[in-house]
Amino acid sequence: MAATEPDSAELETRIRTAKGQRPFFFDDPNIDKLLAMFLALVSEVAVLRERVDTHERLTDAGAAANAANVDAYEATDTAEAERAEWRAAYVARVMRIITDELDRLK
Repeated sequence: MAATEPDSAELETRIRTAKGQRPFFFDDPNIDKLLAMFLALVSEVAVLRERVDTHERLTDAGAAANAANVDAYEATDTAEAERAEWRAAYVARVMRIITDELDRLK
């Protein structure tokens, strides 16, 4: 059975929102909003990268890289360590402009 896209009602129930006022850290709240959108996209790319890695590992193992197998896949300790290393390098690359600025302030 092929995976189907969730309908809008199902998608709305999946999206969690915090109650109360959203905290703002910058003088312009739009910067906070832009940063939140950016970080959401960064997270989505990381998830997609992990799913591609799962497809590759299933294919290398001779298993079908279908939705059911991808969803059921449990990474080995080695695979998880490699993924953690990739995530750390990815976040470092993406956040480099901020961390470089913080390093200059020290």
